[in-house]
Amino acid sequence: MNSWGLRFDALTIILTGAVTVAAVVGQQYAACAKTAQEIAQLAILTTVEVNNTLGFSASGSGVIIAKQGNIYTVLTTNHVVASLAQEYSIRTHLEKNYRAIRIQRLPKNDRDIDLALVQFQSREQYPVAPMGESERAVVGSSIYVAGYPLPIAFESERKLEFTGGLVSSRLDRTSSGYGLRYQAVTRRGMSGGPVFDADGRVVGIHGQGDTVGTVRSQWNGQIEEIKTGLNSAIPIDAFTALLSQTKPNGWDILSNISISRASSESQPNLGQGGFVCDTSTGEPVTVYQNPQGFREPWIRWNSNFFSSSGYDPLTRCQQVTQRLENYKRNRQLNYVTVGVVNNQKVICTSSRVNGPCEGLIYTLRRDQDPAPALSSFFVWLANQKARPSLFESSTVTYINVGERLGLDISEP
Repeated sequence: MNSWGLRFDALTIILTGAVTVAAVVGQQYAACAKTAQEIAQLAILTTVEVNNTLGFSASGSGVIIAKQGNIYTVLTTNHVVASLAQEYSIRTHLEKNYRAIRIQRLPKNDRDIDLALVQFQSREQYPVAPMGESERAVVGSSIYVAGYPLPIAFESERKLEFTGGLVSSRLDRTSSGYGLRYQAVTRRGMSGGPVFDADGRVVGIHGQGDTVGTVRSQWNGQIEEIKTGLNSAIPIDAFTALLSQTKPNGWDILSNISISRASSESQPNLGQGGFVCDTSTGEPVTVYQNPQGFREPWIRWNSNFFSSSGYDPLTRCQQVTQRLENYKRNRQLNYVTVGVVNNQKVICTSSRVNGPCEGLIYTLRRDQDPAPALSSFFVWLANQKARPSLFESSTVTYINVGERLGLDISEP
């Protein structure tokens, strides 16, 4: 079995609709304190849409805070799910929709804390946002707000927004628990979304924005509020205090979940190596981080070939990176080959040489030749010991990716 060590020998570049190649020698990425880009990546993976049968006009956002088996728990504001007459659903960054299987509204009266818990069920592997301590979010400290604002143009889909700001004040006595105040750009639909501190931990749940009047939208004719840029969130300490006061009680969500304050859980299994979509250079790159904290770029996303279909470079980076991470964690990232899935040519995973496509990685253009696309999947320098093994079956090549990731894969 070959190992990569701490030296990276290649930069793999896969472009949507075209494949180009480049190489770098000895490039290393050391683990460091979280940057705004790293927190944004965490926000992308853990922030969700909370939708209902009324459509976008009454929808909001939320954040994944717990996982038990294949049940995920989302924390949001109560006013996002307040209607008992509506059905609610969760939409994740993978653009998958899940019916809300259970909702717990936490307020006991109109002035009580404006929070709610929503659960959905999925076999996908979604990361969980780590909890922070909102008392450390003092005046002047940096915060980041994430959420899915309502679309401005008629019938356009919601896109995640990630904005930065500063804590402007702290209030002791507030209606519905909104004691954390900050300056940031927000819009309707971001209610229920997470407020992160500079360490990438959730310190509040966004839910209010100051307004100074209204204006009629030129897009849809609806009356829109004019926001000042000053906002309010419910400090996360108010939620964790509720957790500490509850006892296990049947189907009660609050009393049956456990949360983590460890920031490492925001990127699952990075202690054992993991894939992330890195945007720190201004261009999305799928990166693999090994257990020692060093990073190797795998895929650079800079083609807009599928952008008209809603798959811009960042979206493709996020989706493919998550697929690779899921396959690695499930020990399904053994060999990479080419095949056909749903009548489309793809690069895919296989558990063995001569095996069929088992997991989609990347969809090729219809007029693209899969053989050169696969042969350019990796680019290596002269160091043969760092190269994965290549196996050829007829005209199809199988690349031993598990060998490169340090997995113990035995070839029959």
